[in-house]
Amino acid sequence: MEQLTGLDASFLYLETRNSPMHISGLYLYTQESAPGGKVRFKDLLQFITSRVQRLPTMAKRLKRVPLDLDHPYWIDDGDFDPEFHIRHVRLPEPGDWRQLCIMVARIHARPLDRERPLWEIHVIEGLDNVEGCPPGSFALFTKMHHAAVDGTSGMEITAAIHDLEPKARAETQ
Repeated sequence: MEQLTGLDASFLYLETRNSPMHISGLYLYTQESAPGGKVRFKDLLQFITSRVQRLPTMAKRLKRVPLDLDHPYWIDDGDFDPEFHIRHVRLPEPGDWRQLCIMVARIHARPLDRERPLWEIHVIEGLDNVEGCPPGSFALFTKMHHAAVDGTSGMEITAAIHDLEPKARAETQ
């Protein structure tokens, strides 16, 4: 159990419905170099899960102090469910850039569930008409609360997700 710093807690306190305090990234991928030319959601779920389970931040949730008399603590989430955090969606037809931007904006606008670890990854398919993306391309949209992730840990998470080694590397701190 580790208490949030004043700075990290401030990201929780300053958050409002119209001003979420999570940060996000959008990554576009082609399937051309994948074995058999196809990446399945099941494979992505397994791959991402194997990477994020080794990152301490990704398996911790908030525990509030009674009456909010002090900053919350990070505690291990005993019920970690990767399928809650790694979600699968598809753009509606025709699957163009405008629709991708609308979907990402809608996902980004929703607050993160403070009863669970403060992150989500959305696998977005149906980008067939996004200019510059070959048919079958997909996107990952990551969303993580700023109370849990800073610039350095955000880069560690991005590096872990994009590690091409067949086996996940040792845990990072």
